[in-house]
Amino acid sequence: MQKINQQLKRQITEIIQRETDDPDLEFLSITAVRTTSDLQEAKVYYSLLNEEKYPKAKVALNKMKGFIRGALGKRVRLKVLPQLVFFPDESIRYSVDVYKKIEDIKEEDAQKRAQTDD
Repeated sequence: MQKINQQLKRQITEIIQRETDDPDLEFLSITAVRTTSDLQEAKVYYSLLNEEKYPKAKVALNKMKGFIRGALGKRVRLKVLPQLVFFPDESIRYSVDVYKKIEDIKEEDAQKRAQTDD
């Protein structure tokens, strides 16, 4: 299943980058694909450089999913071509939030140490 997921990820990325020209999908990255064992559905996770474009990107991807799936069918040989469902990848945002919280704690700790040293 991992090989199928990697192949779908690579091909979907290529289709979006080379065969679409929607400005809302500019700087979009496909971060992961998770296909069900029966190949009926593929959850496609994506991230964007510009977080403000997430709502528009979701609309654009949902409008284009038929086109993307059709192009995918020409590139990938599977008995069943899964339906595509797009999801924003929250893991990157979560990682950034955790990093910021750690940095805030470090700064607070440094300030407390500076105050106790005085």
